[in-house]
Amino acid sequence: MAKDVKSSDEQLRSVRETVESVWIAIVVAFVLRAFVLEAFMIPTGSMAPRLMGRHTEFDCPACGHHYAYGAGAGKNARLPRVLNVSGARCPNCGHVRRRCGEPTFGGDRVLVLKYLYRFREPRPWDVVVFKNPLNNRENYIKRLIGLPGQQVQIVHGDVFVRAGKDFDGNDVIDAQDFANPRMRTDPDCRWRILTKPPRTQEVMWQVIFDNDFQPDPAVWSGPGRWHSPWRQRAGQGGWDLTVQAGRVFRFSGAAAPAEVEFAADAERFYPNYAYNPPGKTPQDFNDLNYDLKLSFRFVPRQRAARVGLHLSSLRNHFRAWLGADGRAVLEHALAGRDGAVAWKPKVWATNTLGPLRLGRGYEVALTHVDRRVTLWVDGRAVLRTTAKQYPADRQRIIRAVREMLQSRPEGLPAPTVRILGQGGPFELSHIKLMRDVYYTSPNVYAAGDTVTPRPGWGTADNPMVLRKFFSAPDLDEFYVLGDNSPASKDSRMWGYHAPTLRGSELACRLNRRAHGEYAFLVAGKYKYRYRNGTVPRYNLIGKAFFVYWPGGYRLLVLRGLPIVPNVGRMRLIR
Repeated sequence: MAKDVKSSDEQLRSVRETVESVWIAIVVAFVLRAFVLEAFMIPTGSMAPRLMGRHTEFDCPACGHHYAYGAGAGKNARLPRVLNVSGARCPNCGHVRRRCGEPTFGGDRVLVLKYLYRFREPRPWDVVVFKNPLNNRENYIKRLIGLPGQQVQIVHGDVFVRAGKDFDGNDVIDAQDFANPRMRTDPDCRWRILTKPPRTQEVMWQVIFDNDFQPDPAVWSGPGRWHSPWRQRAGQGGWDLTVQAGRVFRFSGAAAPAEVEFAADAERFYPNYAYNPPGKTPQDFNDLNYDLKLSFRFVPRQRAARVGLHLSSLRNHFRAWLGADGRAVLEHALAGRDGAVAWKPKVWATNTLGPLRLGRGYEVALTHVDRRVTLWVDGRAVLRTTAKQYPADRQRIIRAVREMLQSRPEGLPAPTVRILGQGGPFELSHIKLMRDVYYTSPNVYAAGDTVTPRPGWGTADNPMVLRKFFSAPDLDEFYVLGDNSPASKDSRMWGYHAPTLRGSELACRLNRRAHGEYAFLVAGKYKYRYRNGTVPRYNLIGKAFFVYWPGGYRLLVLRGLPIVPNVGRMRLIR
């Protein structure tokens, strides 16, 4: 009998401990969600193709390149089982889809560190989640660009910033400080281009053409017939571009440089996204992306072999050489106002790596990004332009674009992309041309106004000052952009805001007495009134750092629910 009572007590104790453990786990989960970590689903494609909303994915039937196409569904819209993808265009070969239906996937689900910014300041290029200033019931995810106390301007796809100072001593860095004459002479307040960290830059490259994915002409559908964009320049020999169905370029040797040119039209270099439905995003034909990456595997066969890579940006032309003897050279030439280049280059940099092993493959790349040209060998930067040689001068860029458009009213010229061979034989494989993100400068409309456009906030014709409040840091202003720039509703586009925001006109009137530190009258205006195009610090939720559930697959038995994660695409967010 005593044993039965003891056994019963142990069972009750075991049940009680189990219940306590479950409740503790629930409490811990709620505490983590409230204060440390929270999961969010991405409903739209403003950060595509790195972070995707509701979409479908497929291999191009012509070239086999894998890409995603947005479902265009909002947060509350029902996700269709099959998406009409007729008209979707492959970003690699340009094949236009004729088939209508493809199965859909849910948006990526991400983990967000909520209180990270209580311990450190937000940094440029962080991917952040925040309350949408247009509707505080929605969460947005964008890339953080501008910080409080800075002025931001997008110039031909790149972002320029300059820091301000509180010259008038009123505890706020605002537009009055940026208008102060001392801004022009203070060395800490100069404009500079906002360069990306290496890991962030690596994930932001997007394909223009990957030579490993050669389309089948019998399947390819598009304007005219398919022709490879890589062509040997007329009158020059030494190249065989047909090895392995065009996937390998073989150079037999020549005393003078022989060139292969990427002879594609300018449309290849527009900031178009295969993710976006065709015709849904406005196109400015002067939005040509000159931030490019040309890469391949170089296999020298003789010690005299020498390979060259050539890229251009507006009137600047850059050519990098790498020889099998290990000598690397970076050259620069300036085109005339008519665009013609008399190739009498200046040598900007040289380096000696040591003799390359014949028959071994070397990963070689030339990048032009954020006004910096770099030659890479096996992932290591071996040559790079200096700020003195190639200054990131926003006024010079604006002037160069204006001058080129005056001489070319039809639009800016497509970038020059070439591969050169000289000396002994070699082979090239895995040839790839990529482009960087290009931030567009659209016009926007104020709330209720569909007639009078104005330049977007922080764009080329409308630089934006982000205020910094030393006595009320919760009101600090940030500037955010989406990677899918043509389709992103971000700081550039916000022509109105929610009336419930602290510092909105309505909130200032209602709370002026209770929150005088947030809103007070100066010359008849509320000094701390919220401004369109900004994200206040109090609206920041946290930093997105991990995709834990990439767009779910559907089960055969539950086709209406995309509940199976794509485990292979779980990743850190850069």
